Amino acid sequence: MAAPAITKPIRLSLEEARALARDVFAGNGCSDHVADVMANSILLCERDGPASHGFFAIENYLAGLRRGYVDGRAVPTAERAAPGVIRVDGQKGWNQVAIHRFCDDLVKAAREAGIATLAIRNGHNVGPLRHDVEPLAEAGLVAFTCVVSRPHMTPHRGARKIFGTDPIAFACPRREGPPIVWDMATSAISLMEMRVAAETGAAIPPDAAVDKNGAPTTDSRAAIEGGMLLPMAGHKGSAIAFMVELLAAGLTGGRFAFENADPDASDFVGANRGQIIIAMDPDRIHGPGFTDRVADLLAAYAGATEERVPGDGRLARRAKADAKGITLDAEVLGTVRAVADPGTPVRDRLADSDRKL
Repeated sequence: MAAPAITKPIRLSLEEARALARDVFAGNGCSDHVADVMANSILLCERDGPASHGFFAIENYLAGLRRGYVDGRAVPTAERAAPGVIRVDGQKGWNQVAIHRFCDDLVKAAREAGIATLAIRNGHNVGPLRHDVEPLAEAGLVAFTCVVSRPHMTPHRGARKIFGTDPIAFACPRREGPPIVWDMATSAISLMEMRVAAETGAAIPPDAAVDKNGAPTTDSRAAIEGGMLLPMAGHKGSAIAFMVELLAAGLTGGRFAFENADPDASDFVGANRGQIIIAMDPDRIHGPGFTDRVADLLAAYAGATEERVPGDGRLARRAKADAKGITLDAEVLGTVRAVADPGTPVRDRLADSDRKL
């Protein structure tokens, strides 16, 4: 019997990766504008990480289109509820599209009022949050965001799932170099990291999940097949997730994670994942010299630990990708190319994505 073929990762330039991602979205019914925005989101994940939210996540994007809880041609709308409040209806589109459309308005409002909020309801978010706030820090603002997902996590010592992975992200300008930007799930491991581990059969950290019987497990497949994620840091992570639910869903008019639990609902209530972005202008709040204070903290941090500044790992990945492009597993690349093929009927491409990814 012949030995199985060994496939090597395939390298793509950043522009090739962007074009491929755009073909996926445009070929599956998205408008040109939505395809451009979402292709950029995929590209940023492949460039900066986490790659689990890049091409590997195409399954999630296409599932949203197929099931009808995401509109690939949506045009978000907004109303100015107060000088510092922009209330957005995502019109069932992806939140990245709404953020792209109203980012400049949020920057302007924050500079005028000192602090401003973009509150998104009736939208959907699959990607990481770091890319939602980095442009705000590049504009000189301090920013925070959080979003709600479908229920995957139980509270500390809980018996059923009521929280999403409920990620948060923070961004801040610094005097020299790119902004400080980090994001993280409030669950001990993100859902996409869990799915990547389950695909490869890799173990997950202890205290990250329980199996379908409620027993602690490091088996990623047991955790994803009827199990539950656990909050990071026990009761502390549970408290942060509780806050995210209230800020991102309760305050915006989105659904709490536990209200997104029924996949058979007529409107597929996985939609309406609320997201809130808060942008603050340090020139208004602190006055001149804020980035000097940031530099003081960075110097103290460097003197106290050998650990990198939170979020700065993306900068090394970014530099490598800018110079050499990205690499993709050959099977993932083949599947992505198949669902991007404009010669295949949309329904067949979506069904094919379910089977292969």
